[in-house]
Amino acid sequence: MSGPAAHRIGHPTPLVFHLGSAATGYLQAIMAAPNASEPGFPWHPALPAIRGPSPTPIDVTAEAARRLMLMLRGIERWQRHPYRRAVAEPPAVWADGSSRLLDYGATPGATAPTGPVVLVVPSLINRAYVLDLTPRTSFLRALAAAGLRPLLLDWGVPGRAEARFDLEDYAARRLRPALAAAARAGGGPPALLGYCMGGTLAALQAMRDPHLRALVTIGAPWDFDAARGAPFAVRAAARQYGAARLRLQIRALADAFGLVPVTVFQHLFAMVDPIMAARKFRRFAALPEGGARAELFVALEDWLADGVPMAGPAAETLLVDWHLENSLRGARGRPSAVPPALIVTGTGDSIAQLPAAGALVRALPGARQLRPTLGHVGMITGAHAPREVWQPVVEFLKGTA
Repeated sequence: MSGPAAHRIGHPTPLVFHLGSAATGYLQAIMAAPNASEPGFPWHPALPAIRGPSPTPIDVTAEAARRLMLMLRGIERWQRHPYRRAVAEPPAVWADGSSRLLDYGATPGATAPTGPVVLVVPSLINRAYVLDLTPRTSFLRALAAAGLRPLLLDWGVPGRAEARFDLEDYAARRLRPALAAAARAGGGPPALLGYCMGGTLAALQAMRDPHLRALVTIGAPWDFDAARGAPFAVRAAARQYGAARLRLQIRALADAFGLVPVTVFQHLFAMVDPIMAARKFRRFAALPEGGARAELFVALEDWLADGVPMAGPAAETLLVDWHLENSLRGARGRPSAVPPALIVTGTGDSIAQLPAAGALVRALPGARQLRPTLGHVGMITGAHAPREVWQPVVEFLKGTA
């Protein structure tokens, strides 16, 4: 079986952050309530239930308490949901250290693929199985059903062999050997498809390798100076703290734990939208129990809670060199050496925001851009992903065969 064992993480991580953010946000609303009757009060349009001719602090307090209780009810429902991921894993055609190359063209019951080999590169931070989340929500199986031969580079959890890897080590000692194995499997240059920071790594590889069949990136950040909103605020605070001090903190964490703990990255993701957990668990509490939507929500939350720690040097490259110092800005492909490229940038993506991910279009001469109306994870698992992302990607890859 692929993915985690049949246990549950038990809570949305980091739980204390999510609960504290919700309580703080609601408390701020209660404190502002005495001014709520003023004509210019900035009411959110989603609050008609407590808007009236003379709303009172008691009305706002009651609504805040209702929302907090719904969030807690949603978390409890998730915790006791019977879902356990049980998805048959395809065979591995290559392995080194903790990394494996899984052949989704050879999944049980699948017909032999007729299209080109596609090496799929996920993020190093999260588990690769988001691309094969459930039998009904599987980007990889959709690619295989369309006749392509997707090979997933599952990075795995860093072991002793990877504990001192930086991102260039991952590219040189895992990604490039996996590309060679994919070329042998397909009898020629493969296409390269990367998601999230896996897309950034894939783009860097495409700039070095003129022989790739094609490149697709989905939600791949590139120009970190283009960040807006909460990501901009986080970067500004980190710059005030200082790159040198941040490097020392990352090294101290790696020395203490062997790897940089996954909670570090989960906190950073949570800071992008501190109240998101409150919203989504309230919505989950309102879903009918036992339905397909509820099961997909649980599958996705299980994946989000099941993160991966990171090798210290790789975390330093990601958080300081890429995010803080924007070192990728100087990387450019050679116009005559860049393969055909499709850059997928979600207009609702809060992780790899549209300006940050769209910068890859300028970095890769001749690249096409696809702008689905979806968020970062929604481009892979959302209800509209098959129409807005999966099918256009299939058509592009088949068109480069």
